[in-house]
Amino acid sequence: MIRKKLFRRQALFILLFCLFLLSLTPIAYGAEYPGHTSVFYVNDFANVLESSTENLIASTSMQLDDRTNAQVVVVTLSNLDDQPLEEYATGLFRDWGIGSSETNNGVLLLLDVGGRQSRIEVGYGLEGALPDGKTGRIQDNWMLPYFQEGNYDQGILYGFDAIVNEIYTEYG
Repeated sequence: MIRKKLFRRQALFILLFCLFLLSLTPIAYGAEYPGHTSVFYVNDFANVLESSTENLIASTSMQLDDRTNAQVVVVTLSNLDDQPLEEYATGLFRDWGIGSSETNNGVLLLLDVGGRQSRIEVGYGLEGALPDGKTGRIQDNWMLPYFQEGNYDQGILYGFDAIVNEIYTEYG
């Protein structure tokens, strides 16, 4: 009887200690995403885009959405810190509901300035038009050369243009 009581106390102590340790650790799987701007299509949180670029992206994206129901959203961030870019992009894509829920035809162009990395996240409905190889080439040819010079505005603009052209080609 005494052994059972002692065992229960030890088990309770261990459980409480584990709960205490868990409360000290941040939850890795629950990333916080910023709310999108009122424009939705362009979110320059890193302040690297010129207003003319933001206006062009917004108007082009609205026209694309009206004509094809596809959405391209540009997001720049100052720094993701230690968050994996791919996981963050996927989470943000889903959290914001980019693209049509029926056809899943959205694209997220994400730039992490501080981490010196970018990603083009593509919904399943556009993976035929924008497979990983093609999005990699868009980054390599149209974005990274400008990013390496610190010209994020031009790199985003050219990458965005290449993505939009591929979507228009897909939809005829």
